[in-house]
Amino acid sequence: MKSKIVLSLFVAGALFTSCSSDDESSSSPTLNIPTEYISVDFDANVVAENTVINELSTVTSALNAAESNAQSLTVDLIAYPTTLSAVTLPNYRTLVTEWLVQLVNSANSVDRFQNPGFGNMPVMGQEGGLLGTRLLDEYGLELEQMVEKGSFGSALYNHALTVINGDLTDAGVIDKLVEIHGTDITFNPSSTTSAATYSRRRSNLLAETGFFFDIKNNLITAKAAIEAGSEFNAIRDEALSDFLMNWEMSNFATVIYYCNATKDLLTAAFALADGPDKDVALGNAMHAYAEGVAFAHGFKGLSDKMITDTQIDSVLANFLAVEGLNPESHRFLNEVALFSNLDTVIGDLQNIYGFTDAEITSFYVNNNP
Repeated sequence: MKSKIVLSLFVAGALFTSCSSDDESSSSPTLNIPTEYISVDFDANVVAENTVINELSTVTSALNAAESNAQSLTVDLIAYPTTLSAVTLPNYRTLVTEWLVQLVNSANSVDRFQNPGFGNMPVMGQEGGLLGTRLLDEYGLELEQMVEKGSFGSALYNHALTVINGDLTDAGVIDKLVEIHGTDITFNPSSTTSAATYSRRRSNLLAETGFFFDIKNNLITAKAAIEAGSEFNAIRDEALSDFLMNWEMSNFATVIYYCNATKDLLTAAFALADGPDKDVALGNAMHAYAEGVAFAHGFKGLSDKMITDTQIDSVLANFLAVEGLNPESHRFLNEVALFSNLDTVIGDLQNIYGFTDAEITSFYVNNNP
């Protein structure tokens, strides 16, 4: 995988040497890098980050319940958890607040989702509803994904930036980055949450290569550098830069996955006869589509990233989900020609991050334990 800065350490116990005027063979201190992540105070160090992860899980459960009860039971307003809200980019926080209201309105609508058909827009004043088992707004966008998956960037990655831009003299601060990414000191692929689940899915679990394992090595290195003293600050900073780059790349590799999945799912759905089975298949396709939109949108406005906001706007335009405008997501249900938009997103992201063709193909697979 590519990274913004190539990490100069690849093995534990690497020896750094320097020359002096007296003895050109004299050596600088050695940085010993463990092969596993070690922390004796992990739980105590990650209280705030654990709260954010748990609150995101709580609101996601409420969103799932709203979808399950849509058009059958009254769904109450869903609260935006306090700590999660506080670490979210202000602009995205405003959007989430609006989406939570719109999602509940769609769940309480008396109608199921109404596809306006080719060339048409939703009827004025119409709410969304279920398409198969998926709860969409009137424009065909699954807002649950915009809240949950968009928060991986706008809240979790944003909080990681706050940590990295703060006091890095205590090695325990790296524990916070482990937790907010969605794993723990074991880095067990079977017990990931939030963003770590998707860096894992874009990794080779048998070979233990890819973003998830690169992130593990980045954080082990950063922690070792802090523990070893200020003379290793440059190595610490490089490892943390690589950590952010690997998180970002895994996020947009996941956008690539969902572009491809949307095409595959829509193609299969279009082949079905009209009826409940086709509605379920179409709903699942729009679920995949919304995940792609959300993963991309959640990184807009963040600092310390390779992709620019202008490039994210281009991705959202190809998704027909431009920020500030009503989305036209429903058009993907009616226009096969829009598959080319998804191909454009894949190509643009490949160019931005320098992904090889083989890497792009590998991103089309969900790697699960």
